[in-house]
Amino acid sequence: MSKGSRGSIGRTTKVTGRLTGDGDLFVEGSIEGELALRGHLHVAAGGSVAAPVEAEEVTIEGTIDGDVVARGPVTLRAGGQLRGAIKADRVALEDGARYSGHIDMNVELPEELAHARR
Repeated sequence: MSKGSRGSIGRTTKVTGRLTGDGDLFVEGSIEGELALRGHLHVAAGGSVAAPVEAEEVTIEGTIDGDVVARGPVTLRAGGQLRGAIKADRVALEDGARYSGHIDMNVELPEELAHARR
């Protein structure tokens, strides 16, 4: 995929192996293996990814089983499910989302909170 392009994996499609690309990817089917994108990964309701994921942004309405590393936000929508660690600057978990794992965020704490941790 070239930068700025959008690919999709349809409901009846299963991809196994290492998948890389420069554009966005919309997943309604399933992926097993590894996934590395320089764009936005959107796992639609009914879609599934069983792989470690690296992407610019990640939106989950379906299921991801694997660690997620994003340079932008990770959004787990109501009905979405993620089992694995998240490493991102911003994470949003909507009411009704299911998450199991830990979150690693690089955030600047307000000064009063930073001093309280010492």
